[in-house]
Amino acid sequence: MHYFALATFDRDVLIAKEIVARRRNYTYPTGFANVQSYLDVRGGRAVIHFETDSAESILRYTADWPELTFDVFPVVPSETAWEAYLERTQ
Repeated sequence: MHYFALATFDRDVLIAKEIVARRRNYTYPTGFANVQSYLDVRGGRAVIHFETDSAESILRYTADWPELTFDVFPVVPSETAWEAYLERTQ
């Protein structure tokens, strides 16, 4: 299943440098695939698009980055996304 994670962190130059440096050599948990990720150039935020079938790998990934606060959202396939949204709003 695909997920988006919005990660926030302190807007500190040293923290941002540490995150970027660690990310280059980071080994993802088993069954966790980083599809794409983006770091806000102004600092303080990152968006991670990943795929996994295990909640355990999500917990492991978020635990490996203690300086980040994560909000994780499942991604609904586009052909059914609107129907899923309508069911929740009615």
